[in-house]
Amino acid sequence: MKKYLLLVEDERLWEKFKGIINKDINSEIIEMIREKIEKRGKKNG
Repeated sequence: MKKYLLLVEDERLWEKFKGIINKDINSEIIEMIREKIEKRGKKNG
């Protein structure tokens, strides 16, 4: 398993994000990545 470091420069944006997530941060980010990939696949399909 590879690990990646996420740097967020906008602390206000980060605080808003942390306030709306339902799961742990890693799970939320993975879910967002999957959604983005699915949307792109539908556009190109």
